[in-house]
Amino acid sequence: MRSSGRVIRAIVLRELAGYFSTPTGYVFIALFVFLSALAAFWQDAFFAANLANLEQLNRLFPYLLLFLLPAVAMSLWAEERKHGTEELLLTLPASDWQVVAGKYLAGLAIYTAALIFSLSHVLVLVWLGSPDLGLTLSTYAGYWLAGAALLALAMLASLMTDNLTVAFILGALFCSIPVFLDKAGVILSGAAERLAMRLSLVDRFSDLAAGTVTPGAVVYFLGLAAAALYANMVLLGRKRWPVRAGEPRLGYHFLFRCLFLGVAVCSLALLASRSAWRWDTTSERIHTLAAETRQLLLGLDARRPVFVHAYISPEVPRSYLEARSNLVALLREFDAVAGERLHARVVSTLKYTPEAREAQERYDIRPQRLPATEESAHVVNEIFLGLAFTCGTEEFVIPFFDRGLSPEYELMRSIRVVSGASRRKVGVLDTPARLFGGFDYQRRAQAGEWSVVAELRKQYEVVAVTPDAEYAEDIDVLLAVAPSTLTPPQVDRLAAYARTGRPLLLLLDPMPAFNLELAPQEIAEAPSGFGPTGRPAARADLRPLLDAVGIAWQPNRIVWDSHNPHPQLRHLPKEFVFLGSQGFQAAEAVSSGLQEMVLLYPGTLRPREGASAEFVPLLESTEDSGLIPWGQLVQRSLFGVALNQNPQRVPDQRRHILAAKVKGAANAIVVADADWIGEQFFEMRRRGLAQLSFDNVTFVLNAVDALAGDTSFIALRKRRPRHRTLEAVEDRTRTYEARRRQETEQAEAIAEERLREAQARLDRAVAEIQRRPGLDEQTRQIMISNVEAVESRRLTVARTTIEDEKLRQIELSRAEMENSIRRIQSTIKLMAVVLPPIPAFLVFLAVSVRRLRRERIGVPADRLVEGGAR
Repeated sequence: MRSSGRVIRAIVLRELAGYFSTPTGYVFIALFVFLSALAAFWQDAFFAANLANLEQLNRLFPYLLLFLLPAVAMSLWAEERKHGTEELLLTLPASDWQVVAGKYLAGLAIYTAALIFSLSHVLVLVWLGSPDLGLTLSTYAGYWLAGAALLALAMLASLMTDNLTVAFILGALFCSIPVFLDKAGVILSGAAERLAMRLSLVDRFSDLAAGTVTPGAVVYFLGLAAAALYANMVLLGRKRWPVRAGEPRLGYHFLFRCLFLGVAVCSLALLASRSAWRWDTTSERIHTLAAETRQLLLGLDARRPVFVHAYISPEVPRSYLEARSNLVALLREFDAVAGERLHARVVSTLKYTPEAREAQERYDIRPQRLPATEESAHVVNEIFLGLAFTCGTEEFVIPFFDRGLSPEYELMRSIRVVSGASRRKVGVLDTPARLFGGFDYQRRAQAGEWSVVAELRKQYEVVAVTPDAEYAEDIDVLLAVAPSTLTPPQVDRLAAYARTGRPLLLLLDPMPAFNLELAPQEIAEAPSGFGPTGRPAARADLRPLLDAVGIAWQPNRIVWDSHNPHPQLRHLPKEFVFLGSQGFQAAEAVSSGLQEMVLLYPGTLRPREGASAEFVPLLESTEDSGLIPWGQLVQRSLFGVALNQNPQRVPDQRRHILAAKVKGAANAIVVADADWIGEQFFEMRRRGLAQLSFDNVTFVLNAVDALAGDTSFIALRKRRPRHRTLEAVEDRTRTYEARRRQETEQAEAIAEERLREAQARLDRAVAEIQRRPGLDEQTRQIMISNVEAVESRRLTVARTTIEDEKLRQIELSRAEMENSIRRIQSTIKLMAVVLPPIPAFLVFLAVSVRRLRRERIGVPADRLVEGGAR
C-alpha cells in the first residue's frame, strides 16, 4: 500500500510540474475565472435580483465546465501518446488503477486550483453585501463535486486519441451527456424524460446550490466519477487483451461491465435521493427542523396518533420537483421524530388508479391541472400533491400543496389542528370591503372571498360578524377592515367593543386601492352622463373608535417613501411603501424577524394626546419619506377618479408609523392600510416567487396569533433565507436618488417663484390703474379688465412655459439619475469581471519570464539575437 502511494504521488507531481511550469495552464485558469465572473456579475439579472449570491453563476456553471475540464484533461493522455512516453509510463512497476488514479488526482488538483482562484467572486459579494457564507460553501462544494465527476469523463476522451484538439472536442462531448440530460424534453417525453432530468448533473447540483448537502447529490457525483474512472482503467488495459484466434473477446465483456456499472450508479443515486437526511449549511438553518416543530411533535398524544396520508404523483413538472422532494423528506423526518405519535403514509398516486380513486372518494383530493411551462412539450399536466390529516374523528385536508408554501409550517399547523388542539374563533366584521365575497350591487359583479379568510380558516374558526348587532361574546379576535365605510351607529358599536379590551385587529386605509369608492375622503360625483358616480357623500366619524383605541390618524394624508430595493419595480409610485429590515420593530414577536413588506398608499399613525395606553410602533417608513394630501394625489375628471402619478413630494425627514400595537384600555393592533392583505400577496406566496418574497401574509397571521394569545407558530413562519441585498449598490443609488429629489424640488421652487413674479406683475399693473387720477370709475374698470385680459393671457402662456420647463428639468434629473445608476452598475461589472483573473494572469507572466530566463541560461552570447546584432 505504501508503494502504491509513492507511485500515485510520483505521477501526480510529474503532471502538476508539467502543467504549472508552462504558461498555458495559467491561461486556461485565468480564462475560466474571467468567464465565470462574466456569468456571475455581468448579467443585468444580477442587479435586477439585487441579491448577494451566486445564483446567476449557478445557472451557467455546469456549462462552463464543458470548456474547462476538457481543457484540463486533454493533455493527460494525448500528450503522452504524442511524445511517445505512454509506453515508458506503462512499463513502470505500477498497476492500471495507480496510473489512472495519479492522472486523475493531478487533473483534480488543477481544477481545484482554478476554483481557488475563482474565490475572488466571494470577495466581490462581500464587498457588495453580506452573503450567506454557509450557502457559498455548499455551492463551492457543488462546483468541486460536479467538476470531479466530469473530469473523469473528459479523461476518457484523452485516452482515445493523440490529438489535443480531438481530445478537447471529445471531452466536451462526453461531459455534455450528463449536463444536457436536463434538456431531455427535446427528444424524450413522459416518464423517460422525467427520469433523464432526475439523472442530470444540473438537477443534482441544484441541491448543493440551495445550501443542502444530500446523499443523492453526493452519491451521484462520486458514483459518476467512479464509473468513469473504471472505464479509464478498461481502456488503458485494452492493449494487453489477447488478440489470437480462439481467445475470449474481452471487449464486449468489459463493455457490458461498464454499462451495468453505469446502471448500478444511477440506481444507487436514485435510491439515495429518497433519503430524508440532509446537511443544512445555510446560516438560517432553513432546511433543518425547528425546535418548535420537534416540541410540537413530541407533545402529541401517543394514544391518539395522527395519520398523514400524502397522495403525491411520482413524477411532477420541474417547477414542483423541489416542493415534492421537500414535502416527502419532511414527512419521513416527522415520522421518525414523532415515533408512535404520528404515522406518515406517502401514496404514489397516478390519475385513474385505485389510489387516485381513494384520494377523491375519501378526502376529495383531485389532480391539479398545471401548465408545464418549463417542459419542452408545453402540455398540461395533472398531478396529485394533496394531504389528508386524521386523528380519531377529526380530519383536515390540504387538496393541493402549492410550491410557495412553507412545508414545515403548513404540516405542523395542520397536525396541531387535527390533533384536537382547541381552535380559537376569529370574527371578521362584515364591512363594505366584503372579505367574505358576495354580490356587489354597486358594481353589479360577484366578488370572491378574500384569501386572508381562507388562510385564517386553516388555523381558526372564522365567523362573519354583522356590524348591526351586538358582537358574540365567544370571539377571541375581531378583524375590522376599512371601518370608515361603516355607519355612525356601527362605528359606535365597534368603539364599544374596543373599550372592553377584547383583541382587535384594525385595518384603516386612507386610500383603498382595491376600491377607491371606499375611501374615507369625499369623491365628488361626476357630471350627469359622464363616467361613474361616487358613492353617497355620508362618511362615518371615526373619532369615537380612534379615541377608544388611543390613536390619532389623518384620513387625508398618505405616506410615500423613496426606498425601493427592487430595480425591476422602479416604475411603481413611491406610495408603494417598501419596508426593509429597518422598518420592523425587533422587540415585538409580531414583527421581529420579518424581512420585507410592501404597503399600498398607507396612512400614518401616532398616539393620541393624553392617552394612557402603551403605544408600540410595529412598522415604520424610512426617513426618506413624507406625506401627500389626498387632494394632490387623487385627480377628478369627467371619466371618474384617476391618480396623479407625479405629485409634489417633499420629505419631512422623519419616520412615519404605519402599524402599531396598543395595549391599555384597548388591546389592538392597528395598520394604516388594507391593501397589504390583497390577493396579489397570497398569490405571490403560493407561486413561490423568490425575488418578490414579501412577509405580508406572515405579518397578518402573526398579528392574529399574538392577539389570540397563540404564539406557537410565529417563530416557525419566519423561517426563510435572509434577504441579503447588494447593500453597496443600494447606498450609492440612494445618494443619486437624493440628488434627483433635490433637483426636482429646486425646479418646482423656481417654477413657483416665476409664477409668483408673473402674478405680481398683474397685481402691480392693476394697482397702478387704481392709483391713476382723473379716471372715472367706468373707464378705470374697462382699463383694469383690458390689463387683466392681457396679463392673464401672458400668465397662461408663462404658466405653460414654466410648467414645461419644470417637467423638462425633472425629466433631465430622472435621466441623469438613471445614467448614474447605470454607471455604478457598469463600474461594478467591470471591477468584478476584470479584477478576479488578474492573480492568475500575474502568475502566468511570472512563469513566462522565469521560463524565458531558464531557456537563455547556458546559451553562448554570440548565439543570442542581441549578441548577433551587436
